[in-house]
Amino acid sequence: ARPGEAGRHGTAVGRAVHGALEHAPFDDADVSALAREHAINEGVAEEVPRVETLIRAALASDVVRAAAGARHWRELYVAAPLVDDPGSPVVEGFIDLAYLDRGPEEPELVIVDYKTDAVVDDADRIAKASRYRLQGATYALAAERSTGLTVQRVVFCFLSGDGAVEVDIQDLPAAMAEVAEVVRDMTGV
Repeated sequence: ARPGEAGRHGTAVGRAVHGALEHAPFDDADVSALAREHAINEGVAEEVPRVETLIRAALASDVVRAAAGARHWRELYVAAPLVDDPGSPVVEGFIDLAYLDRGPEEPELVIVDYKTDAVVDDADRIAKASRYRLQGATYALAAERSTGLTVQRVVFCFLSGDGAVEVDIQDLPAAMAEVAEVVRDMTGV
């Protein structure tokens, strides 16, 4: 993989948007050049306007604006075993955006996962978020085990021409426990 590509899968437009958001200024400055560069790199030059629109949608979202005012990391690499056992596999990946938010006692992480899926309506968005639930919980579990910080929220930020819609994983601790149980079942640990 080329630098900046590790862990990036999905459509060419989605990869262009993710690549640009890794470098885009949070102040919603002119992102036209970034959109053009990343769309061309992904072989979708004809999609520059769409890529730019999706970048702007992300930058205008509440979670990205919150990250802009906090300590944050883009394309945060995490690697950790998901359960406490010497035979547990290590999961590794890149989190699109993570930032520190106030927790009840100490700072906690908020994880943002950009989604460029075509969404028909709210029911479709909720169904897609449900399918991504364990993926997001895996990010949270790996982030907690890698950093020692509690993950407060995982937010799927669905991007479209109409803006961004944020969907939180409901009952994140239960989703994380489900991921750990799946790992134990698969590995026998």
